[in-house]
Amino acid sequence: MIRIIPVLILLFYACIEDIKKREIEDWVWIVMIAIGLLFGVYDYSQNITYKTLAENITLIKIIALFIIVYIAILILEKSSFQENIKETPYILAFLGVSVLMFFAPNPFNVIFQNMSVTFIFIFFITFFGLMGGGDGKALIALSSLFFGTEKTLPIFSISVFDNSLILVIFLPLAIFFYNVLKKSKFEGIEGQKLAKIRAYFTGYPICIAHLSDKTFPLVFCEDGKLKLRSALGTIEYDVDKYREEISPYTERVWVTPGLPFLIPITLGFITAYFYGDLLFKLLFYLF
Repeated sequence: MIRIIPVLILLFYACIEDIKKREIEDWVWIVMIAIGLLFGVYDYSQNITYKTLAENITLIKIIALFIIVYIAILILEKSSFQENIKETPYILAFLGVSVLMFFAPNPFNVIFQNMSVTFIFIFFITFFGLMGGGDGKALIALSSLFFGTEKTLPIFSISVFDNSLILVIFLPLAIFFYNVLKKSKFEGIEGQKLAKIRAYFTGYPICIAHLSDKTFPLVFCEDGKLKLRSALGTIEYDVDKYREEISPYTERVWVTPGLPFLIPITLGFITAYFYGDLLFKLLFYLF
C-alpha cells in the first residue's frame, strides 16, 4: 500500500505538467523506476518473491520477435528512417533490461520482465499512433512497481491501459452532464442540430478572453456566420488571431479540451489498483 503514495504524487505532478506544458521531463519516470528498484531491494531483503511472467525460453522468443519486427520497420520505413533511428537509445535500454531479467534474482527478474514486456506493448501501441511516448513511459515506470494480481492481467500496466481506454469513453458523458447542469447555449449559431448534439458531448462554451492553446475551438466564422466544426480533434491555430476574428460575432465560443491521455492513465491506475481490470471484468460479465 505504501508504494502507491509516491506514485500518485508523481502521477499528479506529471498530469499538471502535461496540462500546462504538454510535456513531461523524463526525470519523473526515472524517479518512479528508482522507487520501484528500491522496493525491489526491500522485498529481496525480506525474501519476498513474485511469480514470473513466463519461462525464459518464451521471453526470449518474444524479444527475438520484437527485434525482428523492429529491424523490418527500419528497413521498410526508409522515408522515416531518421525518426525511427532516434528510438535506438530506448531499444538499447530495453535490451539491457531484457538481459538483466535472465540473471537477476527474484523480485528483480520480475521487475525487469514486466518492464520489458510493457516496453514491447508500448512500442507497437505508439507505432500505430494510439499513444504518445510520454504516456508510454508512464506505463513502463508503473510496471517496475506493480505486478499482476487476481483482479488484473498478469502485466499490471496493461490493465492500467485497458482501464484508461474505458474511462476515456465516459469523458463525453461527463462533459454532457456538465453542459446540462450549466444549461450551455449556442450563441449566434443557427441550425446544425447534429453538430450541436455532438458539441454537447465534446466541448463547452467559454469566454473568448479565456481562450488558450490548451483548448481548441469548435466554432469558426464563414461568410459572416458562426458555424460548428464538422471534425473533432486538436487543430493548430493562433489564439490572438482567432480571438480577433471571432470577437465581432460573439463573446463566448465552444471549445474542446485538449485532455492529455496521462489523466485517464492516472485514473486507470487508481481503478486497476483498487478494483482491477475493468475490461477484463466487463468481458467476464458478458461471457
